[in-house]
Amino acid sequence: MEQDKRKIIVREIEHWRRSRLLPEHYCDFLLNLYDDNPGERDSHKLGVSKNSIKNSNWKIWFFGFGLMALVAFIVLHFNSFRFPLQMAAAVAIVAGCYGYGLWKGKDNPVIGYGLVGLGSVALLGAGFYLLRAYGMDEPPLLLAYVAFCSFVWIIVGLSSRMGLFHYCGWAGLMLVYAWVLRDRTELDWIGAQLSWLPVCVVFGWLGWLLHRASKSTGAVLLLVCFTLWWMPEAYSLYAGAADGSLLQLLFLGKLIVAGVVLFTLRKKWIEWVL
Repeated sequence: MEQDKRKIIVREIEHWRRSRLLPEHYCDFLLNLYDDNPGERDSHKLGVSKNSIKNSNWKIWFFGFGLMALVAFIVLHFNSFRFPLQMAAAVAIVAGCYGYGLWKGKDNPVIGYGLVGLGSVALLGAGFYLLRAYGMDEPPLLLAYVAFCSFVWIIVGLSSRMGLFHYCGWAGLMLVYAWVLRDRTELDWIGAQLSWLPVCVVFGWLGWLLHRASKSTGAVLLLVCFTLWWMPEAYSLYAGAADGSLLQLLFLGKLIVAGVVLFTLRKKWIEWVL
């Protein structure tokens, strides 16, 4: 009976390791306490166990390589398809990567991130290709599509708690905003600061407001706020709105301010992020 209890506990600890519910070193410590046969322990690399590969069914391998062959065939012959078939193929690939990645990501974060990332690249790349192939590659349409992809990434990141894609969505919207500013207005360095810093304050406030409900969301919004803090200098460099020496002084001054604020509020934002 005692041996059965230990096996159940070991299986549960292995599940915690795969699901990232506990840090790796905690799982190792617990396994050393409860596993009577450490030499027979199932090892994991990138979320995949050695025994799962050894005992895998041939149908899984056949399905996996068959699916890769199908995707390769679609990609290589994409130009010869008609528009409805191209749209259907692109939607199927993106939806398949997102759906399986979000489902599998609960047990295997590495595979989840990889598939969702592949789906995100396919969403952006296929859309750009189709817009250019059918003569709809005017800058406003391309920007609108980037904004659409960014909103999809934000929704996926929020729903799956994948902070990387949540942040990438906001980063895409930042690039769209920068292009609109560059195309519609002529800003000096003061105008660049006034165009970006209020948005930085808004995201910092939203992150602080939401961090108690969702730490991952608060951490992402804090990172967006930190990115926006430097965007006036990046925009001025991109748009040629200020000379190099002035940008260096602005960057140095804001670096000192950021360091002082982060040090002063370190006890607050550490609890916010970690």
